[in-house]
Amino acid sequence: MIFRPGSRDKGTSRHDSIWPRNFVWGFVAIFAMLVPIAILHFLTTILARPLDQTDSSAQHELPTIKLPYGTWRASKYDPASDVYTFKNIRYAAPPVGNLRWAKPAPPTSNETLQTGEVGGTCWQSLSPQMLVTTLSGGVGGTGGSGSSGVLGLITSFLASMAATLLERFPSLAEQLAALAEKQDLGKLMGGAPSSEDCLFLDVYVPGKALKGGKKLPVVNWIYGGAFIVGSKDGIYDGTPLVKQSDGNIIYVAGNYRLGALGYLGGTTVERDATPNAGFWDQRAIFQWIQDNIHLVNGDKDDVSVWGESAGAGSIMHQLVAFGGTQPPLFKKAIIQSPANNPQHDRKGKLEDQFQEFAKLAGCAGKGIPCLREASISTLRAAASKMINKAPPGQFTFGPVVDGTLIRQLPDLELASGNVQKGIESIIVSHVSDEATAFVADSLKNNKTFFEASFVSSYGDNKIKDAILARYPPPGPGSKYKDEKDRMADSMGTGFFTCHVRTIANAFKDKAWIAQYSRGNGKHGMDLTANFYNSHGTPPKDDPGFATFATTFQNYLLSHARTGDPNTLQKGEGAIEWPKATFGPVFRHVLEAGNKGYALINDSQTTAETCDFWLDVWASATKLGGYVPSGGEVPTTIVP
Repeated sequence: MIFRPGSRDKGTSRHDSIWPRNFVWGFVAIFAMLVPIAILHFLTTILARPLDQTDSSAQHELPTIKLPYGTWRASKYDPASDVYTFKNIRYAAPPVGNLRWAKPAPPTSNETLQTGEVGGTCWQSLSPQMLVTTLSGGVGGTGGSGSSGVLGLITSFLASMAATLLERFPSLAEQLAALAEKQDLGKLMGGAPSSEDCLFLDVYVPGKALKGGKKLPVVNWIYGGAFIVGSKDGIYDGTPLVKQSDGNIIYVAGNYRLGALGYLGGTTVERDATPNAGFWDQRAIFQWIQDNIHLVNGDKDDVSVWGESAGAGSIMHQLVAFGGTQPPLFKKAIIQSPANNPQHDRKGKLEDQFQEFAKLAGCAGKGIPCLREASISTLRAAASKMINKAPPGQFTFGPVVDGTLIRQLPDLELASGNVQKGIESIIVSHVSDEATAFVADSLKNNKTFFEASFVSSYGDNKIKDAILARYPPPGPGSKYKDEKDRMADSMGTGFFTCHVRTIANAFKDKAWIAQYSRGNGKHGMDLTANFYNSHGTPPKDDPGFATFATTFQNYLLSHARTGDPNTLQKGEGAIEWPKATFGPVFRHVLEAGNKGYALINDSQTTAETCDFWLDVWASATKLGGYVPSGGEVPTTIVP
């Protein structure tokens, strides 16, 4: 039930300067998604907007939502967009104690009026001190040469930008340092303090929805961050999208557990706890929408899920949940740069990871009960040690095959037709350069890393030999100029673009495909268009971006409202975007690039390359004995 106040004076809102607070969260949120190239673009687009928000002194005038377990009052109203924001609505009980590594439990009743001030960002798996030291030009000036693993890689590409940023914004280092002293990466990301008590969601509602009338479509955003960092907060403000839709959507974004707390796997976890807890959190958000979105005049039968990177990878997994045997909790999807590092070896590698984590946390041989009693600082330290040892582009903790929710690798379920029925249409996309940002320059001349760290993870010699033959070392006759180029190509196809093909193949008559190449087309650049705010100032180096971005948003919003990106497209420079034509190369793929919009043939998702990776994943699954009933995919590497 919605309780809406009587007429209110919109003049009670105040102009709240975004400098420097929003700069901090915008910059660090991009870092948290591991998308450094997009930062400068964000500074002059999303971050340059004036945010009109209701003063806390006027909160008594804001509407409330009465849920079965409590009442939440809107925390903000933007009169320029006519959008109310309901912040930090609890959708599940705190996942602490015996609820660590358990399915999310229903929230308990609370009769106290909630104003959105109580919330939490799920614990992140990167040290804020590492972030601040990096941004301040520290780490001995090594720029990654003195560090190793994932954190060393992050150091490398962030350090290259830090000097310019800190020169332009001298107060940034002081603010970041102050936050880092509290060891709180959640605050650094622009959200609530980091906490295990983090299962909250936000709802952005157009004013007209509170007046009744036709039910509105719902967009549910799932954030990325390599499954180890991320938050519903920061750049993922839904106000620009609701405004661009002319008040014709409701936007929902929620937190889910990350890192070791969200994606611990292996046979011990399968027996004594719940693997893929983060996916179960996402499903709880889906169910919350089904149960409660009518309270703000949302249509539970017209829900779209959107996500980028790990968020898109999440959607890929949700499409094959339970082998596609359960009714879907959404009808449409927009899947941008679906990321997944395949982890299928439940009895071997995943169980070994669990045992190593338990040992580092002081729980060797003591299992889940001990880990549930351990302090969060102990668990975070153990997880960070494991993540820092991972090869570039791999982050240790992420989606795992568990035999139940995720029966086998999602590409194999998609290829064998074990997908959610009732999905009406999808948009699936990639950027033009998915992987370069994840591969350190120091690997250019490293002749052993590719085989020792990347290829060896597949174990079997036949599979390793096939990958080495497909991606030969630099040299005469090779298409690679150096080892970094080789690594980026294999990661780009194996971790990103070939997921685009398997998803599209599973929904052939329902799929639109796109490639985003605006700017330099690095991973995450498409988010600058997704969340562009028309109040902002276009970047100086791309004066046409405002027009480009609103047209991009119109494609997405038209799909959310009608199931077709063309129906309500009204943007300048827009072209008719047909469904993809399938074959050895996808045709009629929309390119969103520096010259605007055009249709292209997609050279990054060829059947030849992606059939190879499907063979790799199917062969590894077959060798491990993990093929579920009805899920076999033909193999040639391992007959």
